[in-house]
Amino acid sequence: MFVRAERALLGRMVRYLVEQGVRQFLDLGFGVPSVGHVHEIAYGIDPACRVVYVDTDLGVVAHSRDLLARHEQVAVVDADVRDPHRVLDAPQTRRLLDLDEPTAVLLIATLQHIPDADDPALMVASYRDALCSGSYLAISHYGPDESLLSGLKLFDQMRLGARLDVTVRDRESVAVLFAGLELVAPGIVPVVLWRPDPDDDLGHHPERHSIYTGLGRKP
Repeated sequence: MFVRAERALLGRMVRYLVEQGVRQFLDLGFGVPSVGHVHEIAYGIDPACRVVYVDTDLGVVAHSRDLLARHEQVAVVDADVRDPHRVLDAPQTRRLLDLDEPTAVLLIATLQHIPDADDPALMVASYRDALCSGSYLAISHYGPDESLLSGLKLFDQMRLGARLDVTVRDRESVAVLFAGLELVAPGIVPVVLWRPDPDDDLGHHPERHSIYTGLGRKP
């Protein structure tokens, strides 16, 4: 359910951003760009859109490059999103994105994998500061949720191997990450309540989706 909700959110946010005139996207920690990912959504509205995906998993990067090889306006960067300078200075990023033009930085289901010790607020601020006025930053983040925490505890008890560390943050902690940005209405809300599509049944039970999301615009 969480995956479906965040995939639907990604579609709504990308469509909104293209409608606002954004044609450049930096997707941080994307995973494999499967059906319905950023470039497909954006291209469906304007083929002039350009997308840079960033991930540190070498298997994901290699597979993604194979999948996207025919797309001249899409690139994949092998880098840790916690190193903004490396991401922004990568040849692929510099070739496709002009940060003097409005750009959208997407952190969808990414920051919960960055612990407080790595200072996610500082990391986000570094990306924000590199953007020009009129750019956007999107975040979705797991909030405190009993079913999620129980699932992680069960995973550990079953000793199924290493799992990704998850840091949950409440709405107030997520709000801090938007410092210096103007929140787009409706602000920071459960994922299914961010500009929901009228026909999307996910929005009928927002209490089942303990994921906060928001979109900030740089003034």
